[in-house]
Amino acid sequence: MKKILIILFIILVISQFLLFSQPVIKFKQKVVDFGEIESGRVINLKFEFINDGDTALIIKNIRTSCGCTVTQIEKKEYNPGENGKIPVKFFSQGYSGKIVKTITVITNDKTNQYIRLKITGKVILKNFASIKIFPDRVNFKDIKIEEKYSKKISIQNTGTIDLVILEITHAPEIMVEFEKKIIKPDEISEINIILNPMQTEKLTTFLKIRTNAYRHHVSIVRIDTR
Repeated sequence: MKKILIILFIILVISQFLLFSQPVIKFKQKVVDFGEIESGRVINLKFEFINDGDTALIIKNIRTSCGCTVTQIEKKEYNPGENGKIPVKFFSQGYSGKIVKTITVITNDKTNQYIRLKITGKVILKNFASIKIFPDRVNFKDIKIEEKYSKKISIQNTGTIDLVILEITHAPEIMVEFEKKIIKPDEISEINIILNPMQTEKLTTFLKIRTNAYRHHVSIVRIDTR
């Protein structure tokens, strides 16, 4: 009987130990501020942590928001008392103003399975090209087959450096003529859109203008016929 009681007591102690034993992830800081930077820089940051529990900590997955990437972590399993770090890169190209980016760390810590880390800072946009198109929609009316029609749109560089037209793609019915590929700051240039209709039915197509504009690399002009 005594042996049975001793065995039961041991089982109870082990079960209690297993019940309360778990990994505990603790970060040195959950928010990292990179300060003020100029747009275009790549910032390297890190989030340091420790396994403050009494069983192995496992990093199951790491998810990042747009503009961030996590470089390879040293390993995924950390023993009790062991330190680790999550290295993060932030690509500031195309951003301006206050920035808040999130990284979600998924672990086997039952009390902190999903931990949200934040990157904050301010991106200053100094040298950039920007595009403004007007109008951004063109309508050809009363068209006839084998006749040509043309309408013009204007492109303005509202940035501080040269705007470069890299590529213009369009449907077979469309041709384009433009004065220049490089548009200086505050300068306005024109694109002549030429329609050579292959049918009289209503047509909706798009002119795609790819440039070095910092935010909108591809600008869209809608073209309709009636």
